[in-house]
Amino acid sequence: MKLEVRDGNFYYGKKKKKTKPSFLYQNPINLELCEGEILSVLGPNGAGKTTFLKCLIGLKDWKQGETRIEGQSINDYSARELWKLVGYVPQASKMAFSYSVLEMVTMGRAMYIRSYSQPSTKDEAAAMEALKSIGIAHLAHQSCNSISGGELQLALIARTLVADPKLLILDEPESHLDIQKQKVILQTIKRLVKEQNITCIINTHYPNHAFYFGDQVMMVSKKQPVIVGKTEEIMTEENMEKYFNIHVKKVETEMEDRTFTSMIPHYLSEAK
Repeated sequence: MKLEVRDGNFYYGKKKKKTKPSFLYQNPINLELCEGEILSVLGPNGAGKTTFLKCLIGLKDWKQGETRIEGQSINDYSARELWKLVGYVPQASKMAFSYSVLEMVTMGRAMYIRSYSQPSTKDEAAAMEALKSIGIAHLAHQSCNSISGGELQLALIARTLVADPKLLILDEPESHLDIQKQKVILQTIKRLVKEQNITCIINTHYPNHAFYFGDQVMMVSKKQPVIVGKTEEIMTEENMEKYFNIHVKKVETEMEDRTFTSMIPHYLSEAK
């Protein structure tokens, strides 16, 4: 599935007649992603990463520009058509109702269940399989309000995967997770994207995760223009300093006949 953003930008509040709106981004966003590609979105807190995701899938309206899926504006899709294509995983928060994890994940099949119908045995089996793929099947019958924030984040990802989306949008899915769970999430996302030719966009605070996904990167900042491109071209020491105000060293390590790239902050090398 081909995803495009054409001249996208956003501002808060209403535009006054005689004043120019204060746009969130320094320049309009333009990008193109094909199936099987992952875009990592990096930027400081408050730079507009989550707003970008919401505009991308229509939860907020672009004030300028548009999102297109397969050459068609998302505004031309019905809600049911759009959410059969798109899977969105927001940042984890506690549930308003005490659903079990299995019940909550089964809700991800809503677009395939007729109005006033109950989930079928097939729907519940698909939900359990999604929980197994994420590694939390043992939580199936626990309340969403009794599990940790990290476990809830994993359950939200399972809920999205159970609908077989063609476009997967994740807002900081590694938040609240320990290193082992981060590994599970990263490997699962990359495997599913490549095996099922899903188009994926992920907000992350971890530059090294962008190297792991490896396809494209978008950097945003309140004071810098939005830049989008291949990971190796965007993830430079110079850009990290401009967008995050931090000195880093780009390091390549050989391991098991593969080359791994990472960013190491200078202050770590100065520590005694």
